[in-house]
Amino acid sequence: MATINANTVALYIDVAGGAVGSPADNTGVAALKPVAYSTSASISVSNATYEATSITAAGTGATTRDYAVGSSSTSMSVEGVLDWGVTAGTLDINAMFDAFKAKTEITAIWQSTASGKAFGGKGFLTSFELSSGVDDFATYSASLELNGDPEKIA
Repeated sequence: MATINANTVALYIDVAGGAVGSPADNTGVAALKPVAYSTSASISVSNATYEATSITAAGTGATTRDYAVGSSSTSMSVEGVLDWGVTAGTLDINAMFDAFKAKTEITAIWQSTASGKAFGGKGFLTSFELSSGVDDFATYSASLELNGDPEKIA
């Protein structure tokens, strides 16, 4: 069974909302940067369903429930260890917080560098949290919602 090492997976964000593409492809998507000091990243895609009841036998009142798929929604999240420092080639927490406050559209890609598989799109940062505990590392977390259907990039 082939597995993907989670250390090769990251959430890449372009706060300028540039082209949607693989972070490894530096033709037009060079602004995509991995979120600094992240310890986990996720993408979740779901389809809304709706229900209709139809009569299956006239006169008897027999019915059946039918389901269909409606709109899709895609959310992403990232968590990590808080560090205010700026590390070259990464998206620092300051820039992510500024994009959150500005309510600007961003580009976000979840990618495994081991497999090259990437999924993402354009959307907005919807939450940003900083937390700390006694005798523990300070951490951050952020959530994103994408517009439309997610794109499979690779």
